[in-house]
Amino acid sequence: MAHHESNYQPTSGFGKWMDERLPIGRMMHGQFIDFPTPRNLNYLWTFGGILTFCLVAQLVTGIVLAMHYQPSAAEAFNSVDHIRRNVNYGWMIQAMHAVGASMFFVAVYIHIFRGLYYGSYRAPREILWILGVFIFLAMMATAFMGYALPWGQMSFWGVTVITNLFSSLDGIIPGVGTAIVEWLWGGYSVTGTTLNRFFSLHYLLPFVIVGLVALHIWALHVSGQNNPAGLDIKTKSDSVPMYPYAVAKDAVGLFAFLIVFAWFVFFLPDYLGHSDNFIEANPLVTPPHIVPEWYFLPF
Repeated sequence: MAHHESNYQPTSGFGKWMDERLPIGRMMHGQFIDFPTPRNLNYLWTFGGILTFCLVAQLVTGIVLAMHYQPSAAEAFNSVDHIRRNVNYGWMIQAMHAVGASMFFVAVYIHIFRGLYYGSYRAPREILWILGVFIFLAMMATAFMGYALPWGQMSFWGVTVITNLFSSLDGIIPGVGTAIVEWLWGGYSVTGTTLNRFFSLHYLLPFVIVGLVALHIWALHVSGQNNPAGLDIKTKSDSVPMYPYAVAKDAVGLFAFLIVFAWFVFFLPDYLGHSDNFIEANPLVTPPHIVPEWYFLPF
């Protein structure tokens, strides 16, 4: 796709002064207002915007929850209960964060399978696809570490089982798997040190994801969007400005997504969780069935 020149024209004196020195307005206008998008995009292309909303929502709710959460084996479980019962709107913020993780993966799986179906991994979009894979891997790591934080039975034993899988690497390079497991645990078993380590990484990784998403969007705007017909934009008549056309379609898709999201938050906040996670972690009692969150089941 050819480089797109913005038709941005600042109207105020400050806008003109700023445009000459740091043209942020011109860049934003060129990339998100009059950027040419294919005419034939369907609603499967709205999930990029939906995922952006999910990322922002998870960051905001996560930061608020971190202000009240206690990352220690003695206090973690009770601090989650405190958030839900005593913090103003804590029940809603915690539900938004927990449900938001599941909805994030619903949206990302649809986004991935749309890309596979329409061949969005083919030239010239290979870098775009590779960055998307890195984002997905970072999401999985972030979600797994977040699953440990409530410090319930399923959190504790899920961490124990899943992290132990790395020990199988000893069969390839002796000692490497065990070293990884001990580094993740911060010792020789899952303890409060593990929880503290997972909390730190769970807080850090979303900002890595933000950086990867910025690169992902940059790569998208360099190569141009794919479309159901698989045809590149060659003339102005093949495209429409992103605003209002694509933005309006994204808004409709986001509104439908928010209805489903709100339904789970307000009526079924714990539906996608596991009942054993309402029991405080006990290393002496193993649950009869240890299962990960639903979005990890395919793996």
